[in-house]
Amino acid sequence: MNTHITHKKLFKNGLLFGALLLGLGLLIKEATPAKAVTANFNGPVYRLYNPNSGEHVYTMGLSEKNNLVHLGWGYEGVLGTSYYTMNDQNYGKIPVYRLYSKNSGEHLYTTSNYEVNQLKNYGWVNEGIVFYDASHYGSRQAIGIIRLYNPNSGQHFYTNNSEEAASLIKLGWNDEYTAFVFSSPLPPQSGSVSPD
Repeated sequence: MNTHITHKKLFKNGLLFGALLLGLGLLIKEATPAKAVTANFNGPVYRLYNPNSGEHVYTMGLSEKNNLVHLGWGYEGVLGTSYYTMNDQNYGKIPVYRLYSKNSGEHLYTTSNYEVNQLKNYGWVNEGIVFYDASHYGSRQAIGIIRLYNPNSGQHFYTNNSEEAASLIKLGWNDEYTAFVFSSPLPPQSGSVSPD
């Protein structure tokens, strides 16, 4: 059978185009979230989980969250609240950067410009500012986010739950202490959310 003629007929009927779109869609399903930077840095930071890779992603982007849920990621609720501006008060704004490793498929979150520059030397891609640390805001209701590292897999994990952190430390994860701080109280957007 002449493959060129078969593809030409399929393309003419729109079937090849559909198959190409389906193939592209399957590739995108496992792809990294597109871009971390969001225009609005006031509000909830969502935590999502990829059941295939075990990775967690944190984002303020509602459309990114909904897209990942649609692609099969589990929505785990709100990790914390990020504010760039709060009650017209002026305070030091500390950006939290999201980096992506093409080699491991992992995302890393850091406030350290030094860490950003070092990881870029090892092929990590800086996806930009994903939210802001509120430790300079001076809120009495601050929530510290603990960063943990698994020396066996090379993965990092972030949590505001000290019991979750203690459980992982017992399993051999290293405590890298507070990675960044969110303001509290948490907004009411927690629990399961279906895509828009």
